[in-house]
Amino acid sequence: MDFSVQTAQQRQAPIANLPTELIIAIFAQCAAAEPLAALTTRSVCRRWMHITNASPILWRRVMLDNTKLPISCLHEQAALYLEKSQPFSLDVEVRTHDPDRVLSILSPLLSSVSRWRTFATSGFRTEHLNMLDLPLSSEVVDPIPSDRLALTIYEYDFDELDEEGNENDEESASSKRFPTFTQDGLMQLRVTALPYSAQLVPLHFTHLTITEGLLQASHTNAAAILDMLCACPALRVFIFEGWQHDDEPLNYDSPLPLVSLPHLEILHIRTTCITRRLLSRLCTPRLDTLILAYLNVEFRVRSAEYSGDVGDSDDEARDFSQSPWSDHATGMGLRSLISRSRPPLRVLEMDYSDMRTKDFQWVFDRLPELEEFRIVASDMSNKVVGLLKPTFRGEEEAGSSMSIMKLRLPKLRKLHLDHCQRLSGDAVIAALLPRAAFTDSTPDNHMYGKLSEVVITACDQVDGRHEGILTRALGRRFKS
Repeated sequence: MDFSVQTAQQRQAPIANLPTELIIAIFAQCAAAEPLAALTTRSVCRRWMHITNASPILWRRVMLDNTKLPISCLHEQAALYLEKSQPFSLDVEVRTHDPDRVLSILSPLLSSVSRWRTFATSGFRTEHLNMLDLPLSSEVVDPIPSDRLALTIYEYDFDELDEEGNENDEESASSKRFPTFTQDGLMQLRVTALPYSAQLVPLHFTHLTITEGLLQASHTNAAAILDMLCACPALRVFIFEGWQHDDEPLNYDSPLPLVSLPHLEILHIRTTCITRRLLSRLCTPRLDTLILAYLNVEFRVRSAEYSGDVGDSDDEARDFSQSPWSDHATGMGLRSLISRSRPPLRVLEMDYSDMRTKDFQWVFDRLPELEEFRIVASDMSNKVVGLLKPTFRGEEEAGSSMSIMKLRLPKLRKLHLDHCQRLSGDAVIAALLPRAAFTDSTPDNHMYGKLSEVVITACDQVDGRHEGILTRALGRRFKS
């Protein structure tokens, strides 16, 4: 009985006598034809498992097929292949019929783009990239990091995608016009909706741009953007360029997430009505530059109307504004951001973006590190520029009188006022000349900044006489 079993085993397993090198060569041929072959060979017997696990060349082709496996399984597969293929380069392929899933599928591999040899997509479109031709590869002379991601909200024509994604076709026209990876190292994707953070391995990108396609039927919302940001803890730069549509839900089923971006230095929000919701849910303790552009709208922004927050009451100054509702939303969003983060903000730019007078005062009182303030096309009144003037108040102490000086934005060095039509030249002079006199004369250069550049352009109420006075006081520091 024992003799017959032994004879049968010898007849059934002649490959057991092959040298390891030859088995690896056979397995490599299998892996070239079938990307998942390594998963099969490692499950046959103990010897094959050891050989497969110890042979990185068998794991270098990564086929992530979402038509057969869910994203969670693809993440496990990607992590396994990434580990086992070291130190070889990778051939990465994604197969899916849904362009919104590409980022989620690839997320476990994106921090290792420098190891990619080729990249291909199929299903929703056909694309083939030789990654060695791009500066992202570690094999080029001067590699650059793959740290920038751009997502465009785009309304796909899925009938067109099905035609372009035919596996028998050559590379689709859209992949040539809009490659996933560009020559300058950018990763760019067009999606109909932002991916859920729950389906993403935390992303390594330091620069993220989200853009809503102009007049596209598909828009994003504050909840989706904030959820996406939850998966980007390493961000240093975030840019959102939307479109002015107020179809944001008035309420969500669950509270919007509070997103901590501990490394964010530059925040740029442009052309949107969800400014308040975004700024109110961000924690950015290292924010250096804030750019708000084209946020003014003349219609009521109902999704930005809260109740109960400090500062939500009407502006006591009652100054004129062409965009009162967006002014309110921008001011309250900025209040929330500053209150929560206390950022060392150094640059504030407001281009066709405004606030109420009370918001300007609140913000100026809480930005002691601000060095540059630029504002374009603002309805800001004389009261706002008057906030930049040094103020003194008397204080009685121990029977002696002493004067306490207050200077808002004490480190301000550069001031740009452009197309501020309600601002009078007299008010500008009344604020800036005493300020310049004080900061130029104070020996405390650590606490106070001297004005190094004052630019006033296209402000109708600032005429030649005012410009002459400013030129005599500031010299070459003044430009018009």
